[in-house]
Amino acid sequence: MARWQHACIFVLSAFLGAAAADAAETLMLAASEYPPYMSSQMADGGVAVAIVREAFRRAGYSAKAVYLPWARAVNQARDGRLDGIVGLWTTPERTRAFLFSQAFLDNHIGFFKRREDGIRYQTLANLKPYAIGIVRGYANSDAFDAARLHTDETLSDASNLSKLAAHHIDLALIDRGVANYLLGGSLAALAPKLEWLSPAVVDYPMHLGIARRQPQAAKRIQDFNRGLDAMRQDGTLDKMLKQAKI
Repeated sequence: MARWQHACIFVLSAFLGAAAADAAETLMLAASEYPPYMSSQMADGGVAVAIVREAFRRAGYSAKAVYLPWARAVNQARDGRLDGIVGLWTTPERTRAFLFSQAFLDNHIGFFKRREDGIRYQTLANLKPYAIGIVRGYANSDAFDAARLHTDETLSDASNLSKLAAHHIDLALIDRGVANYLLGGSLAALAPKLEWLSPAVVDYPMHLGIARRQPQAAKRIQDFNRGLDAMRQDGTLDKMLKQAKI
């Protein structure tokens, strides 16, 4: 084969490769402000967004996050105005509207306490003597609500941890990842005083959700799961979770 023919084949191959890359389907995914899992203020968009983006990249897609208030994020993904939603927990109602991916991380909801205190528990009933800080408007687990413990409302997770450190409450009910993020950043001065109290009250697996009404929903979920499996196998997923202290 002549040298010019080799050159033409090389150029054509490069062109087709570039065209394939350009043709990668771009998915617009709903997300919300929930650091360290999702946040437009974080360089990687938050660990949940980063995981979803990487899993889709490995499956041949480009994924971008659109940050909205949570209720709007769910509605726009459910209605098909966006291609999916990051960070969805399963409920019977949502299962009717969405197809769910494999879980890629767990939200551990439980208590932080002061390191100096010897509080331990096996059942929630053991915590009846204590004042427990909760955030107004948050949905707590059914088991926690049913225990009818002494609760003290506050307006934010940061305020909850601050009240705990100041001895205004005995325990703070909080997502462990959120607490670690706050104690590693804006509340770093409180970190030596507070610690996680095992076990968690409840673990909520986090998923990607795609509305059943989306024509390509099943295929996209399958492709995402394939990319996620590859991340598990080569250690990428575990590395990302450890870096985020999840």
